[in-house]
Formats: sequence, structure tokens, C-alpha cells
Amino acid sequence: MDRSCGAARTRVTLPIPRVELLELPTGRELEVKFKTDAAGLKLALRSELLATETTDAPRRTLRTVYFDTPAGDLRKQRMVLRVRKVRSTHIMGLKGATPLADAPFSRRETEVRVPRPDPDINLFGEEISAELNRVIDGHPLEQKFETQIKRRLRCLNLERSQLEVAFDEGFIVVGDRRQPLTEVELELKAGEEAALYDLAVRLADALPVRLEIMSKAERGFMLAADDHPMPVRAEALKFPTDATLDQAVEIVINDALGQFVANWPALTETHDRESIHQMRVALRRLRTALAFVNRVLPFPEFEIFRAEAKQVASVLGPARNWDAFKALVEVGPLTHYARDKGFEALLTVTEERRLAAYAIAQEVIEDPSTTRFVLKLRAFLARRAWRSALSGAELLRLTEPAKVFAGETLERLHKRALKRGRRLSQQPPEERHEVRVALKNIRYAAEFFSFFFSGARPYVRAVAQLQERLGAFNDEASAPHLLWDIEAAAGPQAAKAAGIVLGWCERGTVIADDNLRKSWKSFRRTHPFWR
Repeated sequence: MDRSCGAARTRVTLPIPRVELLELPTGRELEVKFKTDAAGLKLALRSELLATETTDAPRRTLRTVYFDTPAGDLRKQRMVLRVRKVRSTHIMGLKGATPLADAPFSRRETEVRVPRPDPDINLFGEEISAELNRVIDGHPLEQKFETQIKRRLRCLNLERSQLEVAFDEGFIVVGDRRQPLTEVELELKAGEEAALYDLAVRLADALPVRLEIMSKAERGFMLAADDHPMPVRAEALKFPTDATLDQAVEIVINDALGQFVANWPALTETHDRESIHQMRVALRRLRTALAFVNRVLPFPEFEIFRAEAKQVASVLGPARNWDAFKALVEVGPLTHYARDKGFEALLTVTEERRLAAYAIAQEVIEDPSTTRFVLKLRAFLARRAWRSALSGAELLRLTEPAKVFAGETLERLHKRALKRGRRLSQQPPEERHEVRVALKNIRYAAEFFSFFFSGARPYVRAVAQLQERLGAFNDEASAPHLLWDIEAAAGPQAAKAAGIVLGWCERGTVIADDNLRKSWKSFRRTHPFWR
């Protein structure tokens, strides 16, 4: 964002006695961006929540040109290079790859003035220019797209923080194609991070705005490449080598939350079936993390956020179930009985149910309550609110090495999985579901904490294989319930196809049982890598 709201990256003095503001790390942007429409932008400009005692700065027209190599080498490294014209000044900016735990709220940025509208990467300094030259590898830089934005700026002086508010209206331009955008962006210039999220929560309550996950650059590159948002998988976590339990709490929970919101665009813009799956994975990871943290640092908010995550996941569940059922029919019985006309009727009703479930899933993601859930959890983590309920030994435990906590958590969850999986082949579906839950918990914990130990891969692979086998059994076992839901709507012509699917699923559960026994033995023989 512009540097006009105080002296960015410097200490700012506000008219409040004896308050010393914290400085943000050099080159780090911390922001919350909302998307809206023209009417919503007018309401935001008039909102008391964003009112100031000073007159608005004049509206600026910003033209920003984004560059990359013909092969998109910078984008592949999740780097963004642009040159922005502000009045008669040209400012070259570079944004680096953002860890999943920080996206979309925090980005690393470096800016320098340049004499011309073309980028000169050597002006960034020796270290940055060397890295850029390595990525570019001698290939020329070319213009990919530009943004044309009319921007109004305000500076908000809150009790212990200073924020800059940008009201943006304009277009992303690629040749003769233009994509409109209307945004309200809050950026923390100095002070307490939680204040940014607290204000964002109030705005989400008061105005017709929704959390914007994608940056202007991401949207521009997709428009230029005629591309679309892709589902996002969890990334390997990195911790400081001397990380404490207190730090680990924030890192692990933020990472799961980041994966959840990163998959919103793929759902809302493309209905990509993998986006539903990855959001449910993210919410399960989040619930797992909140549960094992609450066990050692009891605090009511951990359970409150866990319940909210479960509620969102439950609304996404039917879309995932219909995806699984459709895939089961298409890759299973349909490949052998394609001539049976009843399958067409069966799959038509299945698709109707699936699309209806996706519409509900999209509604919950776009609902203000989901935006509030995300922002409140970010604020909770920013202020590390759990500290307020701790005393004595509990407070002291926050300073213990995260590796100690990781080992204890993994050992406990491993033993729980072994206990629940006893006589697995004899268990009914309800008990197998509990085994599956226990395996998910130990798998996510192993993925969270593999940073602290060596040799985690064989264990994670064994757990994942067993979890997937249980998932396949669950899909086969639950398919008849979905079939009964649609059989009447599909009509009598689908009766034979329905019978074929039922028989196929019964056969599938027998095969799954045999595979489960093998996977369970493999899991039990795998060495726990944290010991």
C-alpha cells in the first residue's frame, strides 16, 4: 500500500500519553482486504467505523504494471515484480513467497524508486538482485498486465495502533480485457496486530463486504493466463530452531487456518471438487491442533473455535459425500455396465444433489459468520489470549521447547490410535469411524511436528495409507444411504442400476477389509519417529 499514512516502517507517535508503539518487521505488510461493490464502497466511505477527524486525501489514480519472464519464472517462485506510477514517481516493488500460515494477511515487500516505468532489478540491492537474476536466468522481463485503480486513503489512529485504509475502485487490464475490482483494505502501520483484526470483524458485521483472499497480482496473472484458482494442500511447517510451546501454538493453528481460507477461491470460482476436500482437511487439522493445545493449556476459546470449525465442516460435508458417491459409481460399476440406461438417470439425480450441496457450501464460505470466525481466530492468536488464563506452572510451560510438547503429543495420539484399532477387522462401521478419527489426529500431528525429528516420512506414509483404506471402506459403507436418498427421484428405470451399485459396494467392503488388515499390520510395524 502507499506510504502516506505516517512514516511506514518507523516508530509513530500518536496523541495518547505514554504509549510506545511496536514496529513491524522491515518489509512486512500486515493487512486485511475486503471485496465489495460500488454501493458497498460508498457505505464504507460513510461508515463511522472508518471515520477520521481529518479530511480525506485527494483521490489518486494508480497505474501499476506487473512483469515476468515469458515462461513466468517469477510467478512459479511466487514472486511478484511490479512498477507503480504515483503522480510523476515510479516505484518498483517486489513481493516474495508467503508461507501458507501468513496468507492472505501478511506479505513481504521491498520497494525502491526507479527513474523509468521499466523495472531495473539491480536497484534492489546486491542480495535481492542476485536472487532475482538467479530466478530469471537471463530471460527478458515483459509486461503481463496492469491495474488501473482510483484510490482514497485515510489514516485511523486507534487507541494503541495506527491503520491505513484504502478504498480502491478500478480494473485489472490485459489487452482489451478488463476485470473490475472494488476493495476496502486495512493495513497496520504501527501498533498491535490484534487491533487490525478487531476492526475487520466490526466491518464484516456492519458492511456488505467479504474477505478477499486473492491479491490483485494473483487475479491479474490468472486473467492474463486464462487460468483459475487451484486447490491448496498443506505445506511442510517450519519452526524457529529454538521454538517454544507458546510460539508453536500460534504457528500450527495459523497454518491450518491459512490452508482453509486459501481454498475459498477454488470453491467459489470453479467448484473444484478438491477444494471441498482440502477445506475439510484444513478444518480437521485446525480442530486437531485446537484439541491438543487445549489439553495442556486449558482455555475456553480453544473449544469455542473448535466447535465453530466443526460447524463449518459439517456444512461442507454433503458436497464431499456426493463427490465421493459420484466418483465411486463412475470409476466402479459404470465402467462395467455402461450400457445400462438406468445409470444415466441415477447420475443425473446425483449431480443435482451434488450441485445443491455445492451451492450450500459456497453460501457458508461467503457468509459473514465465516469471515468473522477467521478474523476472530486471527485476533485471538495475535494477542496470544490464552496467556491471560494461565498462572504459575502453566505459564512456565509456555517457555518449554516445542519439541518436548511435540513428542508428548505424538506419543499420546499414537497410543490412542493403537488402542482404538485393536481387532480392527472385527469392528462395525461406527467403531471404525473412531479409528479413522484417531488416525487423522496422529497423522496431522505427525505432519505438524515432523520438523523437529528425522525419519518421519515412513510413519506418515503408513498412517496415510491406513487412513485412506478406512476412507475407502467408509465410502463403500455409506453409499447405500445416499442411494436410498435418490432412488425414488431417479425413477423405476434406475432400479437395476441401483441394485448394481449396492452389490458393488458390498463387494467393495469385503475387498476393503482385506486391504485394511494389511495396512494395519504395516502401521503397527512402523517405528514411531519421535522416540
